[in-house]
Amino acid sequence: MSVENQTRTSDEHDEDVIIIEEKSKASHWVAGVTLIIGAVAGGLIGSSISENKWTEAYTQLETQTKQYQLQLTQAKEKSAEVDVLVEKEKQQALEAQKQTLDEEKAQAIVEESKKHATLTKEVGALKSQKASLEMQVEEQNKQIDKLTNQVDLQVTMLTRAKQLFQRQLQLKEEASALEVKLEVTTSNEKRLAKECEVYLEGKSWDVKSDVCQRQEAAKKLIAQYNDELQLLQMDIKEIDSISESIGM
Repeated sequence: MSVENQTRTSDEHDEDVIIIEEKSKASHWVAGVTLIIGAVAGGLIGSSISENKWTEAYTQLETQTKQYQLQLTQAKEKSAEVDVLVEKEKQQALEAQKQTLDEEKAQAIVEESKKHATLTKEVGALKSQKASLEMQVEEQNKQIDKLTNQVDLQVTMLTRAKQLFQRQLQLKEEASALEVKLEVTTSNEKRLAKECEVYLEGKSWDVKSDVCQRQEAAKKLIAQYNDELQLLQMDIKEIDSISESIGM
């Protein structure tokens, strides 16, 4: 409770005490008046009998009684006014307390509304930040997938290039060996062609009779070697073209 509320409560309590004390004094005054009326009445009656002035005493007693009754009525009215005033003060105190509570409640509602608005704003900012982070993560995942695909492609290309180089080397070795065979066979075919010509002319008996057949076999073998060499060279050129297309 604030200092202002404590001061107000203390003042209201003091006013209640004053009003109750005034009411209590009024009640005591009424009781005193009643006792005085009884005492005076008794004294006057006794005095009037003893002095034979009953009529005069009665008149005075009646007059005083009316005065006392008037004062009693006024005291009752005062007491009623005090009761009304006390009730009014209590009602005002209750209204003031209710107003204070309503103001505190309204202030609490305002504070809670401010807190709720602040929290709502913070939640909105967090949601926005979350959405931004999710977009960043998604973009990073795309970049990772792209790089992964590139790496996989490069690995595949390197593997393929290695296979191509190995195959090309093998083909070149086969072509080289085939060229040697072709060269040897061509040389033999030329020698056999001369011997066949000598044999057919009958100029030498040292030449075997199958020399011309062996020459024909050498020609066929040369043609076979040329065909195989041509195929090998085509494969080698194709590998060169593939290597160039993949940037190797």
